[in-house]
Amino acid sequence: MQLEISKWLYKYFSLNGSVVIPGLGILSLIRVPSTNDFANKLFYPPMYRYRFEHIPEISDEAMFSYLKTNLQLSEEDLGQKLALFSQELTDHLNKLGEIDWEGVGSFQNKNNEVVFVPFNNTTYLDEIKYEHVVRETYSHDVLTGDRVQTSEDLHAYFEEQKSNKIWDRWKLFSMVILVISIALIIIRVTFGNFSLLDARYDRVIPKQAGATYTLIKSF
Repeated sequence: MQLEISKWLYKYFSLNGSVVIPGLGILSLIRVPSTNDFANKLFYPPMYRYRFEHIPEISDEAMFSYLKTNLQLSEEDLGQKLALFSQELTDHLNKLGEIDWEGVGSFQNKNNEVVFVPFNNTTYLDEIKYEHVVRETYSHDVLTGDRVQTSEDLHAYFEEQKSNKIWDRWKLFSMVILVISIALIIIRVTFGNFSLLDARYDRVIPKQAGATYTLIKSF
C-alpha cells in the first residue's frame, strides 16, 4: 500500500506540477518560459527547475480527495495510511540520510535539514543564434483553394475587394438619390405647384382690387 501511495503521489505531481509529500514538505515544478535576447540576437528555449519547501505539517485537501478516490479508502483509513507513510519516510531518512523518489530526485538529510536534490535539477538547452533580416519586399507562396498564389497577389486581391465594396456602397447611395429625384419631378409635374420646399398646394391666382375712393374734379 505504501508503494501504491507513492505512485499516486507521483501521478498527482505529474498532473498538477506540485505535490505534498507527507511528513516532508511540498515539491513544485517551476517552468521557465523561453526568452528572446533581441539585443544580442539570442533565443533561449524554455527550461524547468524544482523547488522544495520543508514543511512537515502541511496538507492539501485537493490531493487528499484525489488519493481517497483513486485508492478507494475512507477518510479515516486514508489518514492512517498517510500518517504511516509519513513516519516510514521520516525513519528511513533519519536512518539512511537519503530517499530516492520516482526517478525525479532524492530527499536528503543534511545537517538535520531536509533538502531535495533532483537528478536533473535544471534542463538547459543550447542557446540559438539568429540574424535580423530586414527586407524591403517579401513574397511567399500561399495555397488558396486549389490554386497557388504569391502573398503579394493575395494582398492585392483583398485590397481590390475592399475598393469594390466601397464603390458598391456609393453606387447604391447614388441610385437612392436618383430615385428620390425622379419621384419629386413626377410629383411636381403632376400636382402643379406642389413642392417639398413650398407649403402652398393650390396655384396662386392674382386678382385686381377695385377702387375704394372717387376722384372729384374741381373747376
